[in-house]
Amino acid sequence: MALIKKDIKIAVIGAGKIGEAIINSLIEAGYKNIVATCRTERRKKELSYLPIDVFLDNRKAASKSDILIVSVKPNQVVPVLSELKDYVVGGKRLVISVAAIITTSYLEDRFRGIKVIRAMPNINIIARHSATAICRGKNIDIEDIRIARELFEAMGFVIEVDEKYMDAITAYSGSGPAYVLEFFESFLLAGLKIGLPRDIAYDLAIHTIIGSAKLLERGNKHPAEYRDMVITPGGVTIDAVHILERTGFKADIIDAIKEAYEKAKDIASILI
Repeated sequence: MALIKKDIKIAVIGAGKIGEAIINSLIEAGYKNIVATCRTERRKKELSYLPIDVFLDNRKAASKSDILIVSVKPNQVVPVLSELKDYVVGGKRLVISVAAIITTSYLEDRFRGIKVIRAMPNINIIARHSATAICRGKNIDIEDIRIARELFEAMGFVIEVDEKYMDAITAYSGSGPAYVLEFFESFLLAGLKIGLPRDIAYDLAIHTIIGSAKLLERGNKHPAEYRDMVITPGGVTIDAVHILERTGFKADIIDAIKEAYEKAKDIASILI
């Protein structure tokens, strides 16, 4: 299949932190015709470094686009799309929503014929290493999903899923960087505790985590198999693993993500 044209017109509606990261990723990937919106003059000034037009008027941005990437808080998705109704009903624009919770069917019930794809990236977009899940609404065709996939591949890894998994994915990979960074900070502090200089501890922690992820990505073994390669009988590593097992490290991670998932479902029940 041919690649989508890099001059396709894209409007990022809501240039907050995720929206800003999306814009930077698309620019870096060579997309040329991008506009964005934000809510305040202050935020517009903060975005003035971007080589694109940033508007306070959502309709003005939508009028200049083929694709609307809606990057606003969940409770703002319907008000924003209501404002842009002339551009989204009847499938006049492809809408890609990166808001948590809001389902494609919920939007399809409110905006006749809307072509909507739901996406859940994460903050690693900033480094162009997001893990993004996408799912399609009922009016989406193969070309639409191909476009969405290609756009998000400019930001990292992309997987298409059934929408029934999206709330779980919000709590899992959507919030995932927070869990990894909690571990990273603990790992860094441990390095300081045992006497390593901060810069050495920081760099070794980064590359240990990157290397472990690459090992899993390129290998075909269960994580426990690689872990056991590090553990020798009566050695150093087993004492540390013993502490993690005794204090319930794995259970804490599982419980934390389960709690996030329950919260996502609770919010969904309120909003939709």
